[in-house]
Amino acid sequence: MNLIEDTAFSNFSALKLTDKASFYLELNSIEQIKTINRIAHEKKLPVLFLGEGTNIVPSKDYEGLVVKNKLLGISQKDEYIIEVASGENWHNFVQWSLLNLKFGLENLALIPGTVGAAPVQNIGAYGSEISDYIKEVSVFNLKNNSFEVMDAKTCEFGYRRSIFQKRSDLIILSVTFELNREPRINCSYESLKKEIDNKGVKVDDLTPMDVFQLVSDIRKRVLPNHRELPNVGSFFKNTELSKEEFNKVNLSPKVPVFKKGDTYKISSAFLIEEAGWKGYQKDAIGISDLHSLVLITYKETSGQELINFANEIIRDIFHKTGIKLEIEPTVL
Repeated sequence: MNLIEDTAFSNFSALKLTDKASFYLELNSIEQIKTINRIAHEKKLPVLFLGEGTNIVPSKDYEGLVVKNKLLGISQKDEYIIEVASGENWHNFVQWSLLNLKFGLENLALIPGTVGAAPVQNIGAYGSEISDYIKEVSVFNLKNNSFEVMDAKTCEFGYRRSIFQKRSDLIILSVTFELNREPRINCSYESLKKEIDNKGVKVDDLTPMDVFQLVSDIRKRVLPNHRELPNVGSFFKNTELSKEEFNKVNLSPKVPVFKKGDTYKISSAFLIEEAGWKGYQKDAIGISDLHSLVLITYKETSGQELINFANEIIRDIFHKTGIKLEIEPTVL
């Protein structure tokens, strides 16, 4: 293992950030993880494990050890139970699952990042969430220096959240999925319905691979590629309110509201666009003109400057609507 000192986050994350990590190395095999834990203890350093760095924003230099996860491999425990190493690219695995006639993940196509990062945020898109298909997660517990297996319930999944956001000592090594034997086409999400209507196809005629392609087409059209325009995807979560909270906010009649049980889900993208922020740029940072949830670093800047920019948006939306937007990526 090659331990590198003072490395900028721009070298291993999806944003152009000047913030540095004190130490950096790569994890290429599970056998190395206890050695990494020992090095961190000897140097008395906190440890941050990263996949492709597509969901992380440092607020300052990280005085610790950043470990880039390069664990690879896909294995079948059963015909439809698949264990995937945490360093595998998420989109590539989704495509692999469909090519091997294992269904369910097609609505989650083209989400950037690795398989190991996906459970942390409980990624979701177009009417699906990853937690619907997770059977168990294999982790390394940094505190106990031990390997553990957690079932889906223990992972405490919720909307864009999991236990892994609270427990940075749990390092995801692999994720085991239980996928569908038969296709179950899910086209309930409004923008996906529109895409199908625009193409003049019938839902009953769609295959999971068709849905995969439709979702990929939408994402390519509305979300900038982080390798071309550095970004971490959606910077803000959609807003979920109770009935009591919903009755207190000030929304225009145009704002889309989706009611599920006693919860009101509101499009944060619409709120930002309606407030006039879409396409706005200030110095090195701006909001995509394709999608108002996406913040882009057009040139090198600090993580704190990016957070300050996001907080300007949060304050403005709160002033206009009474809704406080929540940042989606993990802020260090």
